[in-house]
Amino acid sequence: RNQVTLSVAWDDSSATAATILTDCKALKDANIAAKHYGPYTLYIPTAYETVLDEDYSVSGQSVLTIRERILKLDNITDIKVNDTLTAGNVVLVQMTPNVIRLLDGMPIQNVQWQVEGGMQNKYKIMTIQVPQIRSDQNGQTGIAHGTA
Repeated sequence: RNQVTLSVAWDDSSATAATILTDCKALKDANIAAKHYGPYTLYIPTAYETVLDEDYSVSGQSVLTIRERILKLDNITDIKVNDTLTAGNVVLVQMTPNVIRLLDGMPIQNVQWQVEGGMQNKYKIMTIQVPQIRSDQNGQTGIAHGTA
């Protein structure tokens, strides 16, 4: 991963819309330096979900939310909440198969069996899907991890 130090935790009282936007640009710059140019998805912890809904003001006038302003950066196409990320961590991922892909170990299938002497049918649905994180021959990847 490409490690980036965030200026401050985004849910900290000293965090401003401008510092959050600067951190997003730093994450993007880290991926670009590793020759991964997008499109990107920004993953944030649950604690940051409402922070991004606050107003992004320019010259004292509120024109957008912080989320809308981040999505105006070129090639950042989505912002998703990942409830397993701890506060102080954000991840910007290039969403292409050369960076991350979903391996289908076993396609979705139905399993049926009988109980109670054949008087009752039970059903389960099973699948195996695993994400595979990849890097190029130089060991560079399109995943930028920001920590406060």
